[in-house]
Amino acid sequence: MGQGLHTKIIQVASRCLGVPTSKIHISEANTDKVPNTPPTAASISTDINGMAVKKACQAMKERLEPYMYANPKGNWEDWVRAAYIDRVSLSVTGFHKVEDLHYDWEKNVGRPYDYFSFGTAATEVEIDCLTGDHHVIKTHIVMDVGDSLNPAIDVGQIEGGFIQGYGMFVLEDHQITPRVI
Repeated sequence: MGQGLHTKIIQVASRCLGVPTSKIHISEANTDKVPNTPPTAASISTDINGMAVKKACQAMKERLEPYMYANPKGNWEDWVRAAYIDRVSLSVTGFHKVEDLHYDWEKNVGRPYDYFSFGTAATEVEIDCLTGDHHVIKTHIVMDVGDSLNPAIDVGQIEGGFIQGYGMFVLEDHQITPRVI
């Protein structure tokens, strides 16, 4: 869960602050930093955390703008050093909440998610009719992920999701437990 999230968050901070990714460090989420952070679930982690980081970076950049204007040929270290000497706070937090999400289960109406992503796959397999063994010849996957922050990570996630589903349906022994009524 969450593979690639840190890479994408580093990319958001890098783009927003205009500094190389090598200058960005990520530490694990912890309630001592953001006490009411949402869970990483339902494929919303990059959206929520990315927007929170973007908001925090915008606040930081706003604090550093006077130093950037005063020294336009300077670099990140120069601007941060000048702000530090002037005792400007270099600590910010960001938080993001997706607005207008609601759902009425009784009426089956509402907007439970900000958006949906869609995909499909077709797999060609060769099956030994005597033994039931099979061999995957090829798979074609089409997935709409919108505007990807990092296509390489998204392709890996999609491929991983396919393999997980493949394993669940053809390699694992499903046990059906009868319900006693």
